[in-house]
Amino acid sequence: MSMLCARFSSTLSLRAPVLGARPTSHAALGRPSVTVVAKLNTPSSKYRQRLNEKQRMYNKSIKSAARTRIKNVIKFTDNLEREFAKSAEAMSEEDFIKKADELVADAFSHIDKAVSKGVMKKTTAARRKSRVTRLKRQFRERRGWSTPEMAN
Repeated sequence: MSMLCARFSSTLSLRAPVLGARPTSHAALGRPSVTVVAKLNTPSSKYRQRLNEKQRMYNKSIKSAARTRIKNVIKFTDNLEREFAKSAEAMSEEDFIKKADELVADAFSHIDKAVSKGVMKKTTAARRKSRVTRLKRQFRERRGWSTPEMAN
């Protein structure tokens, strides 16, 4: 009998599984490797699906409005670059500042609205605002126009 036990002890493991240990693949558990998630058909789940879709569309419109305002600033500076390439006096510095400030303020208000609605995180909003401001400042520097000094 002892010989029989010795022979099988090398092939069989009678130890309990280690806590927290997981098999490396689903195949080791005898399951298919692709997980299929089925939608529930309960009234509450259908309600949540409808509500989630409404919220997704609302959030999408808020994000889109903010992105559109940022693109307006980018297009404005790009078009102005092309105009200055054609003629030296396409727009005066005062006109540029007035128009750019309007576009930047509009972009900032839409970005802030997205943050207040919880659609965009504060850090994302800060990064996008910084990019818009930097774009405006860099355009002024390329034109050789004066830039206000930063106050510390």
